[in-house]
Amino acid sequence: MTHDSEAKVSLPVEDSLYLGIDFGTSGCRAIVINDQQKIIADANQLLPSPEHLCGRIQQSAALWLESLHSLFQQLAEKLDLQQISRLAIDGTSGSVLICNDQGKALLPALMYNDASSFEALQTIKQHCPSAQHITMSVSSGLAKAIQLCDDFSLDANLKILNQADFLTNSLCGMWGFSDYHNALKLGYDVEKLLWPEWIVDILPQHSLPEVLQPGDVIGTIAETFCEKYGFSKTCEVCAGTTDANAAFIATQSIHAGDAVTSLGSTLVLKILNTHFIQDLQSGVYSHKLGNLWLTGGASNAGGAILRECFTDEEIQQLSAEINLNQPTGLDYYPLTTTGERFPDPDPNKKPVLTPRPDSDVTFLQAILEGLSKIEQTGYQKLFQLGTVKPTQIQTCGGGAKNPQWGKMRSMLLDLPVKPATHTDACFGSALLAFQGLTPYIKR
Repeated sequence: MTHDSEAKVSLPVEDSLYLGIDFGTSGCRAIVINDQQKIIADANQLLPSPEHLCGRIQQSAALWLESLHSLFQQLAEKLDLQQISRLAIDGTSGSVLICNDQGKALLPALMYNDASSFEALQTIKQHCPSAQHITMSVSSGLAKAIQLCDDFSLDANLKILNQADFLTNSLCGMWGFSDYHNALKLGYDVEKLLWPEWIVDILPQHSLPEVLQPGDVIGTIAETFCEKYGFSKTCEVCAGTTDANAAFIATQSIHAGDAVTSLGSTLVLKILNTHFIQDLQSGVYSHKLGNLWLTGGASNAGGAILRECFTDEEIQQLSAEINLNQPTGLDYYPLTTTGERFPDPDPNKKPVLTPRPDSDVTFLQAILEGLSKIEQTGYQKLFQLGTVKPTQIQTCGGGAKNPQWGKMRSMLLDLPVKPATHTDACFGSALLAFQGLTPYIKR
């Protein structure tokens, strides 16, 4: 395989590089950084939408591998992959598949938003000692794993893997490894760092992945990738993370009390905390980050409602006309559909977007006020549960680019609000490859 060497990035031969790859809902992206955390190269690849078939939302793992190869091809045309010393991959949380011990996917993966595992949920309810457990949902990773394994003998050499697991395992040809971020929704106990006995009562121990700390090395990259794309045989493949956690890591928030609000299609709040907190009745749970805990929740409200009502250009123009000293007095709850999960879970919660004022400026302001109040209530909920209070809030997602909304949120939260410098999940995975969870581990 040859490439145009003149088009490649010229780097000192002693420089080590680190590759982060993000698999999201509609595509995947790769970023290469150096020891100074400077971005050296990137690549993008679209993914086809998952299939909706027989009540399932599924996708072939072969598509993931094809996209991974496409990213490597693009990167190999930009730089010498020989200098990449370590790589990490993040994937959508709760996207699960089963494969044999040779890494062959036996069925299409059930995607993060699949909610077809009704019978499996009954199995979980029969075995789980807690009625409030993160697996107690038709969309949990465990429910999907049980459903996928249902047609196979429990004595078969099955391996249950999440999306990021399958890809990292494929790269080093070692099957049955996960990380404690992706394994959480499979039922892994992140406090005791083990598989609970009741999980093993449902699924055979040999089918459950060995769980590593995100960023820990699984093995070195397989020779086929070295031959095809020029990777060094010493390039290390690390245990990955989820896409949401990678996006948080990308913000380089490393201290207890650091908070990040994601203003994407949905509104997601996260605070780095000193201890484990979980209140599933409020939609709150924690991911382990070294010696710290990333506690948060996600509302069903968010930027999706803005896209339904306005174009990006309209949002920009109308936002500039908002008078923050004159609140609308409209008490909107801007959902796109019925149902809320955080901060006050209610499956019957209705959208409130009336009365509709004549002015588009006032209408937009009322929606932004409603979203800001949900954010305020969400942080109040987290504080009530015992999280550290932040001194400022970093913002990522499309809404972070709206300065008027940022001012509105800052006034309501009584905290400085600023856009995060880096928010791409692939940058977070590159940082994970570079330094693991070292910034989150107290010495």
